Amino acid sequence: MINPCGGYADKEGMAKKNKQLAVSKFAQLVKAGVEERCLLSRMELEVEESKRRLGQEEMDKRLAELPPENGRPKACPRCGRNARVRAKDLERTFSAMSGTHTIRRNYHYCDACKAGFFPRDEFLGLPRQGEVSVEVDKRLADFLMNDPFETAERRWNFHYRHLKVSSNQFRNVAKRLGAKAEEANPELLQAALCPPSPEASDTIYFMSDGGMVPMRPDWAEVKLGIVFRHESHLREDETTRGVISQARYVAQLGEQDAFVEQVSAALNVENAAGARQVVYIADGAPENWNLATKACPGATQILDWYHAVENVMKCGKALLGEQNEAALACWEVGAKVLLAQGQIEPLVKTLMEVIGPQTTEDELSALENLVRYVRNNQSRMKYDEFREKNLLIGSGPIESAQHHVIQIRMKRTGQHWSNRGARQMARMRAAYRTAGPEHFYDAIHWAYRETVRQRSTLENIALCRKPPKRRASNV
Repeated sequence: MINPCGGYADKEGMAKKNKQLAVSKFAQLVKAGVEERCLLSRMELEVEESKRRLGQEEMDKRLAELPPENGRPKACPRCGRNARVRAKDLERTFSAMSGTHTIRRNYHYCDACKAGFFPRDEFLGLPRQGEVSVEVDKRLADFLMNDPFETAERRWNFHYRHLKVSSNQFRNVAKRLGAKAEEANPELLQAALCPPSPEASDTIYFMSDGGMVPMRPDWAEVKLGIVFRHESHLREDETTRGVISQARYVAQLGEQDAFVEQVSAALNVENAAGARQVVYIADGAPENWNLATKACPGATQILDWYHAVENVMKCGKALLGEQNEAALACWEVGAKVLLAQGQIEPLVKTLMEVIGPQTTEDELSALENLVRYVRNNQSRMKYDEFREKNLLIGSGPIESAQHHVIQIRMKRTGQHWSNRGARQMARMRAAYRTAGPEHFYDAIHWAYRETVRQRSTLENIALCRKPPKRRASNV
Protein backbone atom coordinates (compact mmCIF):
# COMPACT_ATOMS: atom_id res chain seq x y z
CA MET A 1 0.00 0.00 0.00
CA ILE A 2 1.14 3.57 -0.72
CA ASN A 3 0.40 6.39 1.74
CA PRO A 4 -0.97 9.80 0.64
CA CYS A 5 2.51 11.37 0.76
CA GLY A 6 3.76 9.03 -1.99
CA GLY A 7 5.86 6.71 0.23
CA TYR A 8 5.42 3.00 0.82
CA ALA A 9 3.09 2.18 3.69
CA ASP A 10 4.84 -1.02 4.59
CA LYS A 11 8.35 -2.46 4.67
CA GLU A 12 7.44 -5.21 2.16
CA GLY A 13 6.80 -2.67 -0.58
CA MET A 14 10.06 -0.84 0.14
CA ALA A 15 12.02 -4.12 0.04
CA LYS A 16 10.42 -5.00 -3.29
CA LYS A 17 11.40 -1.63 -4.77
CA ASN A 18 14.99 -1.95 -3.52
CA LYS A 19 15.22 -5.43 -5.01
CA GLN A 20 14.03 -4.17 -8.39
CA LEU A 21 16.60 -1.38 -8.31
CA ALA A 22 19.36 -3.83 -7.40
CA VAL A 23 18.38 -6.15 -10.27
CA SER A 24 18.30 -3.21 -12.68
CA LYS A 25 21.79 -2.06 -11.61
CA PHE A 26 23.08 -5.62 -11.87
CA ALA A 27 21.67 -5.97 -15.40
CA GLN A 28 23.33 -2.71 -16.47
CA LEU A 29 26.62 -3.82 -14.97
CA VAL A 30 26.49 -7.19 -16.74
CA LYS A 31 25.54 -5.60 -20.08
CA ALA A 32 28.35 -3.07 -19.85
CA GLY A 33 30.84 -5.80 -18.95
CA VAL A 34 29.76 -8.11 -21.76
CA GLU A 35 29.79 -5.35 -24.38
CA GLU A 36 33.14 -3.96 -23.24
CA ARG A 37 35.76 -4.36 -25.94
CA CYS A 38 39.49 -4.53 -25.52
CA LEU A 39 41.75 -2.12 -27.38
CA LEU A 40 42.56 -4.65 -30.09
CA SER A 41 38.88 -5.34 -30.75
CA ARG A 42 38.14 -1.63 -31.09
CA MET A 43 41.07 -1.24 -33.47
CA GLU A 44 39.91 -4.19 -35.57
CA LEU A 45 36.36 -2.84 -35.86
CA GLU A 46 37.60 0.63 -36.77
CA VAL A 47 39.91 -0.79 -39.45
CA GLU A 48 37.06 -2.91 -40.84
CA GLU A 49 34.88 0.19 -41.07
CA SER A 50 37.69 2.02 -42.88
CA LYS A 51 38.03 -0.84 -45.32
CA ARG A 52 34.28 -0.77 -45.94
CA ARG A 53 34.30 2.97 -46.68
CA LEU A 54 37.28 2.64 -49.00
CA GLY A 55 35.62 -0.29 -50.75
CA GLN A 56 32.42 1.70 -51.22
CA GLU A 57 34.34 4.61 -52.74
CA GLU A 58 36.48 2.38 -54.97
CA MET A 59 33.48 0.45 -56.30
CA ASP A 60 31.52 3.65 -56.98
CA LYS A 61 34.57 5.03 -58.82
CA ARG A 62 34.90 1.92 -61.01
CA LEU A 63 31.22 1.87 -61.84
CA ALA A 64 31.38 5.57 -62.80
CA GLU A 65 34.32 4.85 -65.12
CA LEU A 66 32.32 2.37 -67.21
CA PRO A 67 31.89 3.64 -70.80
CA PRO A 68 28.46 5.17 -71.43
CA GLU A 69 25.93 3.04 -73.32
CA ASN A 70 24.99 4.08 -76.79
CA GLY A 71 21.47 3.89 -78.15
CA ARG A 72 22.18 1.26 -80.78
CA PRO A 73 20.40 -2.14 -80.77
CA LYS A 74 22.10 -4.98 -78.89
CA ALA A 75 22.08 -8.73 -79.46
CA CYS A 76 19.38 -10.54 -77.50
CA PRO A 77 20.97 -13.04 -75.06
CA ARG A 78 18.24 -15.58 -75.90
CA CYS A 79 18.03 -15.60 -79.68
CA GLY A 80 20.94 -13.40 -80.81
CA ARG A 81 18.76 -11.02 -82.84
CA ASN A 82 19.25 -7.27 -82.50
CA ALA A 83 16.91 -5.68 -80.00
CA ARG A 84 16.14 -1.97 -79.92
CA VAL A 85 16.27 0.37 -76.91
CA ARG A 86 12.90 0.87 -75.28
CA ALA A 87 13.95 3.00 -72.28
CA LYS A 88 17.16 4.83 -71.31
CA ASP A 89 19.02 5.55 -68.05
CA LEU A 90 16.94 3.38 -65.76
CA GLU A 91 18.37 3.13 -62.24
CA ARG A 92 19.18 -0.07 -60.43
CA THR A 93 20.36 -0.17 -56.84
CA PHE A 94 22.04 -3.31 -55.58
CA SER A 95 24.05 -4.49 -52.58
CA ALA A 96 27.60 -5.79 -53.04
CA MET A 97 30.27 -6.87 -50.59
CA SER A 98 31.54 -3.28 -50.62
CA GLY A 99 28.14 -1.74 -49.85
CA THR A 100 25.14 -0.37 -51.74
CA HIS A 101 25.60 1.01 -55.27
CA THR A 102 23.42 2.51 -58.00
CA ILE A 103 23.95 2.33 -61.75
CA ARG A 104 22.06 3.60 -64.81
CA ARG A 105 21.46 1.45 -67.87
CA ASN A 106 19.34 1.09 -71.00
CA TYR A 107 16.46 -1.33 -71.38
CA HIS A 108 16.25 -3.29 -74.66
CA TYR A 109 13.26 -5.28 -75.90
CA CYS A 110 13.40 -8.24 -78.30
CA ASP A 111 10.32 -8.46 -80.52
CA ALA A 112 11.14 -12.07 -81.44
CA CYS A 113 11.42 -13.36 -77.86
CA LYS A 114 8.83 -10.95 -76.47
CA ALA A 115 11.17 -10.25 -73.55
CA GLY A 116 13.38 -7.41 -72.38
CA PHE A 117 16.90 -7.29 -71.02
CA PHE A 118 19.57 -4.88 -69.76
CA PRO A 119 22.91 -5.27 -71.62
CA ARG A 120 24.79 -3.49 -68.83
CA ASP A 121 23.45 -5.97 -66.27
CA GLU A 122 24.56 -8.81 -68.54
CA PHE A 123 27.98 -7.19 -68.96
CA LEU A 124 28.48 -6.72 -65.22
CA GLY A 125 27.06 -10.13 -64.37
CA LEU A 126 24.26 -8.79 -62.18
CA PRO A 127 21.53 -11.37 -61.52
CA ARG A 128 18.30 -10.61 -63.35
CA GLN A 129 16.36 -11.07 -60.12
CA GLY A 130 17.12 -9.89 -56.61
CA GLU A 131 18.82 -6.84 -55.17
CA VAL A 132 22.32 -8.19 -54.55
CA SER A 133 25.45 -8.98 -56.55
CA VAL A 134 26.52 -12.51 -57.44
CA GLU A 135 29.13 -12.60 -54.69
CA VAL A 136 26.57 -11.64 -52.06
CA ASP A 137 24.10 -14.11 -53.54
CA LYS A 138 26.69 -16.91 -53.23
CA ARG A 139 27.19 -16.20 -49.56
CA LEU A 140 23.47 -16.00 -48.92
CA ALA A 141 23.11 -19.40 -50.55
CA ASP A 142 25.85 -20.86 -48.38
CA PHE A 143 24.17 -19.59 -45.20
CA LEU A 144 20.72 -20.91 -46.13
CA MET A 145 22.13 -24.31 -47.04
CA ASN A 146 23.16 -24.84 -43.42
CA ASP A 147 20.56 -23.02 -41.32
CA PRO A 148 16.85 -22.16 -41.30
CA PHE A 149 16.16 -18.74 -42.80
CA GLU A 150 15.62 -16.97 -39.45
CA THR A 151 18.82 -18.41 -38.00
CA ALA A 152 20.70 -17.55 -41.19
CA GLU A 153 19.47 -13.96 -40.87
CA ARG A 154 20.86 -13.61 -37.35
CA ARG A 155 24.20 -15.17 -38.24
CA TRP A 156 24.54 -13.09 -41.44
CA ASN A 157 23.82 -9.81 -39.66
CA PHE A 158 26.52 -10.65 -37.14
CA HIS A 159 29.18 -11.39 -39.77
CA TYR A 160 28.18 -8.66 -42.27
CA ARG A 161 26.96 -5.79 -40.09
CA HIS A 162 27.16 -3.25 -42.90
CA LEU A 163 24.92 -5.32 -45.15
CA LYS A 164 21.72 -6.23 -43.32
CA VAL A 165 19.43 -8.85 -44.86
CA SER A 166 16.10 -10.35 -43.82
CA SER A 167 14.90 -13.93 -43.64
CA ASN A 168 12.70 -13.23 -46.69
CA GLN A 169 15.80 -12.51 -48.76
CA PHE A 170 17.17 -15.93 -47.86
CA ARG A 171 13.81 -17.43 -48.73
CA ASN A 172 13.80 -15.74 -52.15
CA VAL A 173 17.36 -16.87 -52.91
CA ALA A 174 16.38 -20.43 -52.02
CA LYS A 175 13.38 -20.29 -54.39
CA ARG A 176 15.40 -18.92 -57.30
CA LEU A 177 18.35 -21.27 -56.87
CA GLY A 178 16.11 -24.25 -56.17
CA ALA A 179 14.09 -23.62 -59.33
CA LYS A 180 17.28 -23.55 -61.41
CA ALA A 181 18.54 -26.76 -59.80
CA GLU A 182 15.26 -28.49 -60.63
CA GLU A 183 15.15 -27.31 -64.23
CA ALA A 184 18.80 -28.06 -65.02
CA ASN A 185 19.54 -31.22 -66.98
CA PRO A 186 20.66 -33.86 -64.43
CA GLU A 187 23.77 -34.89 -66.37
CA LEU A 188 24.85 -31.31 -66.99
CA LEU A 189 24.33 -30.56 -63.32
CA GLN A 190 26.36 -33.58 -62.17
CA ALA A 191 29.19 -32.72 -64.56
CA ALA A 192 29.25 -29.13 -63.30
CA LEU A 193 29.12 -30.10 -59.62
CA CYS A 194 32.01 -32.53 -59.93
CA PRO A 195 33.82 -32.71 -63.31
CA PRO A 196 34.14 -36.31 -64.48
CA SER A 197 37.49 -38.04 -64.25
CA PRO A 198 39.03 -38.95 -67.63
CA GLU A 199 40.06 -42.36 -66.25
CA ALA A 200 37.48 -45.07 -65.66
CA SER A 201 37.31 -46.64 -62.21
CA ASP A 202 37.66 -50.35 -61.58
CA THR A 203 34.62 -50.45 -59.28
CA ILE A 204 31.80 -47.96 -58.82
CA TYR A 205 29.27 -48.17 -56.00
CA PHE A 206 25.84 -46.66 -55.83
CA MET A 207 23.35 -46.86 -52.99
CA SER A 208 19.96 -45.40 -52.13
CA ASP A 209 17.78 -44.97 -49.09
CA GLY A 210 14.67 -43.09 -48.03
CA GLY A 211 14.20 -40.77 -45.09
CA MET A 212 11.12 -38.99 -43.74
CA VAL A 213 10.97 -35.20 -43.42
CA PRO A 214 8.22 -33.12 -41.75
CA MET A 215 5.77 -31.63 -44.24
CA ARG A 216 2.55 -29.69 -44.12
CA PRO A 217 0.35 -31.40 -42.99
CA ASP A 218 2.10 -34.80 -42.80
CA TRP A 219 5.48 -36.46 -43.31
CA ALA A 220 6.93 -37.40 -46.71
CA GLU A 221 9.87 -39.47 -47.93
CA VAL A 222 12.97 -37.96 -49.48
CA LYS A 223 14.93 -40.46 -51.56
CA LEU A 224 18.69 -40.05 -51.42
CA GLY A 225 21.30 -41.66 -53.65
CA ILE A 226 25.08 -41.77 -53.54
CA VAL A 227 27.60 -42.71 -56.26
CA PHE A 228 31.30 -43.08 -55.53
CA ARG A 229 34.42 -44.86 -56.73
CA HIS A 230 36.04 -47.71 -54.84
CA GLU A 231 39.25 -45.73 -54.49
CA SER A 232 37.28 -42.93 -52.79
CA HIS A 233 36.44 -45.27 -49.91
CA LEU A 234 39.31 -44.84 -47.47
CA ARG A 235 39.92 -46.99 -44.38
CA GLU A 236 42.90 -48.34 -42.49
CA ASP A 237 41.82 -52.00 -42.31
CA GLU A 238 38.77 -54.27 -42.26
CA THR A 239 37.99 -53.44 -38.64
CA THR A 240 37.80 -49.66 -39.07
CA ARG A 241 34.98 -47.62 -40.51
CA GLY A 242 35.72 -46.13 -43.90
CA VAL A 243 35.43 -42.52 -45.08
CA ILE A 244 34.15 -41.41 -48.49
CA SER A 245 36.55 -38.75 -49.79
CA GLN A 246 34.46 -37.80 -52.85
CA ALA A 247 30.92 -38.76 -53.81
CA ARG A 248 28.00 -37.66 -55.94
CA TYR A 249 24.66 -37.19 -54.20
CA VAL A 250 21.17 -36.97 -55.68
CA ALA A 251 17.91 -36.39 -53.81
CA GLN A 252 14.25 -36.40 -54.76
CA LEU A 253 11.02 -35.87 -52.84
CA GLY A 254 8.89 -38.85 -53.91
CA GLU A 255 8.62 -39.48 -57.68
CA GLN A 256 10.55 -42.69 -58.20
CA ASP A 257 10.98 -42.10 -61.96
CA ALA A 258 12.58 -38.69 -61.40
CA PHE A 259 14.88 -40.24 -58.79
CA VAL A 260 15.92 -43.01 -61.21
CA GLU A 261 16.73 -40.34 -63.80
CA GLN A 262 19.01 -38.54 -61.35
CA VAL A 263 20.80 -41.72 -60.26
CA SER A 264 21.31 -42.70 -63.90
CA ALA A 265 22.75 -39.27 -64.68
CA ALA A 266 25.23 -39.53 -61.79
CA LEU A 267 26.31 -43.00 -62.97
CA ASN A 268 26.72 -41.81 -66.56
CA VAL A 269 28.84 -38.81 -65.59
CA GLU A 270 30.95 -41.04 -63.34
CA ASN A 271 31.52 -43.27 -66.42
CA ALA A 272 29.91 -46.37 -64.95
CA ALA A 273 29.86 -47.89 -68.44
CA GLY A 274 33.66 -47.91 -68.47
CA ALA A 275 34.03 -49.50 -65.04
CA ARG A 276 34.86 -53.20 -64.70
CA GLN A 277 31.98 -53.62 -62.27
CA VAL A 278 29.21 -51.54 -60.77
CA VAL A 279 27.86 -52.52 -57.35
CA TYR A 280 24.53 -51.56 -55.80
CA ILE A 281 24.01 -52.04 -52.03
CA ALA A 282 20.66 -51.58 -50.29
CA ASP A 283 18.23 -53.12 -47.84
CA GLY A 284 15.66 -55.67 -48.97
CA ALA A 285 12.90 -53.28 -50.07
CA PRO A 286 11.66 -54.37 -53.56
CA GLU A 287 11.67 -50.78 -54.91
CA ASN A 288 15.43 -50.62 -54.31
CA TRP A 289 16.10 -53.53 -56.64
CA ASN A 290 13.75 -52.01 -59.22
CA LEU A 291 15.81 -48.82 -59.03
CA ALA A 292 19.05 -50.74 -59.54
CA THR A 293 17.64 -52.63 -62.53
CA LYS A 294 16.46 -49.42 -64.22
CA ALA A 295 19.48 -47.25 -63.42
CA CYS A 296 22.15 -49.88 -64.15
CA PRO A 297 20.82 -53.26 -65.37
CA GLY A 298 24.19 -55.03 -65.17
CA ALA A 299 25.07 -53.94 -61.63
CA THR A 300 25.99 -56.48 -58.95
CA GLN A 301 23.26 -56.26 -56.34
CA ILE A 302 24.20 -56.80 -52.68
CA LEU A 303 21.83 -57.01 -49.74
CA ASP A 304 23.18 -54.89 -46.90
CA TRP A 305 24.87 -57.19 -44.37
CA TYR A 306 23.48 -55.38 -41.34
CA HIS A 307 19.90 -55.51 -42.61
CA ALA A 308 20.29 -59.25 -43.24
CA VAL A 309 21.51 -59.82 -39.67
CA GLU A 310 18.77 -57.56 -38.34
CA ASN A 311 16.07 -59.64 -40.04
CA VAL A 312 17.57 -62.87 -38.72
CA MET A 313 17.56 -61.44 -35.18
CA LYS A 314 13.98 -60.22 -35.55
CA CYS A 315 12.94 -63.82 -36.21
CA GLY A 316 15.12 -65.04 -33.34
CA LYS A 317 13.40 -62.70 -30.89
CA ALA A 318 10.01 -63.99 -32.02
CA LEU A 319 11.11 -67.58 -31.44
CA LEU A 320 13.26 -67.29 -28.33
CA GLY A 321 11.83 -64.21 -26.63
CA GLU A 322 13.50 -60.82 -26.31
CA GLN A 323 14.52 -61.50 -22.71
CA ASN A 324 16.45 -64.69 -23.51
CA GLU A 325 19.79 -62.91 -24.07
CA ALA A 326 22.01 -66.02 -23.89
CA ALA A 327 20.01 -67.91 -26.51
CA LEU A 328 19.78 -64.83 -28.74
CA ALA A 329 23.55 -64.37 -28.56
CA CYS A 330 24.08 -67.96 -29.75
CA TRP A 331 21.44 -67.45 -32.47
CA GLU A 332 23.23 -64.33 -33.70
CA VAL A 333 26.69 -65.95 -33.77
CA GLY A 334 25.43 -68.97 -35.69
CA ALA A 335 23.52 -66.84 -38.20
CA LYS A 336 26.50 -64.53 -38.82
CA VAL A 337 28.80 -67.53 -39.43
CA LEU A 338 26.44 -69.02 -42.02
CA LEU A 339 25.82 -65.66 -43.70
CA ALA A 340 29.53 -64.79 -43.83
CA GLN A 341 30.26 -68.14 -45.49
CA GLY A 342 27.45 -67.69 -48.00
CA GLN A 343 25.72 -70.78 -46.63
CA ILE A 344 22.19 -69.69 -47.44
CA GLU A 345 20.73 -73.18 -47.95
CA PRO A 346 22.08 -74.48 -44.60
CA LEU A 347 20.66 -71.34 -42.98
CA VAL A 348 17.22 -72.03 -44.46
CA LYS A 349 17.46 -75.70 -43.46
CA THR A 350 18.34 -74.71 -39.89
CA LEU A 351 15.37 -72.40 -39.77
CA MET A 352 13.00 -75.06 -41.06
CA GLU A 353 14.21 -77.53 -38.44
CA VAL A 354 12.96 -75.18 -35.74
CA ILE A 355 9.38 -75.87 -36.79
CA GLY A 356 7.74 -78.44 -34.54
CA PRO A 357 4.45 -79.32 -32.88
CA GLN A 358 4.95 -76.60 -30.28
CA THR A 359 5.49 -73.83 -32.85
CA THR A 360 2.86 -71.10 -32.51
CA GLU A 361 1.24 -69.23 -35.38
CA ASP A 362 3.21 -66.08 -34.59
CA GLU A 363 6.48 -68.03 -34.53
CA LEU A 364 5.55 -69.79 -37.77
CA SER A 365 4.74 -66.44 -39.39
CA ALA A 366 8.13 -65.01 -38.30
CA LEU A 367 9.93 -68.06 -39.74
CA GLU A 368 8.03 -67.87 -43.03
CA ASN A 369 8.81 -64.17 -43.39
CA LEU A 370 12.52 -64.75 -42.82
CA VAL A 371 12.68 -67.74 -45.19
CA ARG A 372 10.88 -65.70 -47.87
CA TYR A 373 13.24 -62.77 -47.28
CA VAL A 374 16.32 -65.01 -47.61
CA ARG A 375 14.97 -66.83 -50.69
CA ASN A 376 14.15 -63.57 -52.50
CA ASN A 377 17.61 -62.14 -51.83
CA GLN A 378 19.71 -65.31 -52.04
CA SER A 379 21.71 -64.12 -55.03
CA ARG A 380 22.42 -60.86 -53.19
CA MET A 381 23.76 -62.60 -50.06
CA LYS A 382 26.92 -64.27 -51.42
CA TYR A 383 28.97 -62.48 -48.81
CA ASP A 384 31.91 -64.89 -49.04
CA GLU A 385 32.30 -64.17 -52.78
CA PHE A 386 31.84 -60.45 -52.28
CA ARG A 387 34.55 -60.34 -49.60
CA GLU A 388 36.95 -62.29 -51.80
CA LYS A 389 36.48 -59.60 -54.45
CA ASN A 390 37.18 -56.93 -51.79
CA LEU A 391 33.70 -55.43 -52.21
CA LEU A 392 31.78 -53.49 -49.62
CA ILE A 393 28.77 -55.35 -48.20
CA GLY A 394 27.33 -52.64 -45.94
CA SER A 395 25.19 -49.61 -46.80
CA GLY A 396 26.77 -47.43 -44.12
CA PRO A 397 27.71 -44.61 -46.56
CA ILE A 398 24.11 -43.95 -47.61
CA GLU A 399 22.79 -44.16 -44.06
CA SER A 400 25.43 -41.67 -42.96
CA ALA A 401 24.56 -39.47 -45.93
CA GLN A 402 20.92 -39.37 -44.84
CA HIS A 403 22.10 -37.49 -41.78
CA HIS A 404 24.71 -35.11 -43.19
CA VAL A 405 22.93 -34.39 -46.49
CA ILE A 406 19.21 -34.31 -45.63
CA GLN A 407 18.36 -34.53 -41.95
CA ILE A 408 20.88 -31.99 -40.65
CA ARG A 409 19.07 -29.27 -42.65
CA MET A 410 15.53 -30.55 -43.25
CA LYS A 411 14.63 -32.43 -40.07
CA ARG A 412 14.90 -29.85 -37.31
CA THR A 413 12.51 -29.19 -34.47
CA GLY A 414 9.58 -27.05 -35.55
CA GLN A 415 10.22 -27.31 -39.29
CA HIS A 416 7.36 -28.09 -41.67
CA TRP A 417 8.10 -27.99 -45.38
CA SER A 418 5.88 -27.22 -48.33
CA ASN A 419 6.04 -29.64 -51.23
CA ARG A 420 8.02 -27.25 -53.43
CA GLY A 421 10.30 -26.11 -50.61
CA ALA A 422 11.21 -29.66 -49.59
CA ARG A 423 11.72 -30.76 -53.19
CA GLN A 424 14.04 -27.88 -53.97
CA MET A 425 15.96 -27.97 -50.69
CA ALA A 426 16.61 -31.71 -51.06
CA ARG A 427 17.96 -31.13 -54.58
CA MET A 428 20.15 -28.22 -53.43
CA ARG A 429 21.49 -30.07 -50.38
CA ALA A 430 22.59 -32.94 -52.62
CA ALA A 431 24.32 -30.45 -54.94
CA TYR A 432 25.90 -28.64 -52.00
CA ARG A 433 27.39 -31.82 -50.53
CA THR A 434 28.63 -32.93 -53.95
CA ALA A 435 30.42 -29.74 -54.97
CA GLY A 436 31.07 -28.00 -51.66
CA PRO A 437 30.29 -24.36 -50.78
CA GLU A 438 32.90 -22.97 -53.20
CA HIS A 439 31.44 -24.42 -56.40
CA PHE A 440 27.82 -25.50 -56.00
CA TYR A 441 26.28 -22.05 -56.71
CA ASP A 442 28.20 -21.51 -59.97
CA ALA A 443 27.61 -25.15 -60.99
CA ILE A 444 23.83 -24.84 -60.67
CA HIS A 445 23.73 -21.59 -62.66
CA TRP A 446 25.97 -22.96 -65.41
CA ALA A 447 23.95 -26.16 -65.74
CA TYR A 448 20.72 -24.15 -65.87
CA ARG A 449 22.04 -21.75 -68.54
CA GLU A 450 23.41 -24.61 -70.62
CA THR A 451 20.11 -26.48 -70.33
CA VAL A 452 18.18 -23.44 -71.54
CA ARG A 453 20.66 -22.85 -74.36
CA GLN A 454 20.52 -26.43 -75.58
CA ARG A 455 16.74 -26.45 -75.35
CA SER A 456 16.55 -23.26 -77.42
CA THR A 457 18.91 -24.75 -80.00
CA LEU A 458 16.80 -27.89 -80.30
CA GLU A 459 13.62 -25.82 -80.60
CA ASN A 460 15.15 -23.73 -83.38
CA ILE A 461 16.23 -26.89 -85.22
CA ALA A 462 12.74 -28.32 -84.87
CA LEU A 463 11.23 -25.12 -86.26
CA CYS A 464 13.60 -25.21 -89.23
CA ARG A 465 12.64 -28.81 -90.03
CA LYS A 466 8.93 -28.10 -90.08
CA PRO A 467 7.54 -28.08 -93.66
CA PRO A 468 6.31 -24.68 -94.85
CA LYS A 469 2.58 -24.06 -94.64
CA ARG A 470 0.75 -24.61 -97.88
CA ARG A 471 -0.99 -21.58 -99.23
CA ALA A 472 -4.65 -21.87 -100.11
CA SER A 473 -5.26 -22.05 -103.83
CA ASN A 474 -7.83 -19.92 -105.59
CA VAL A 475 -8.15 -22.42 -108.40
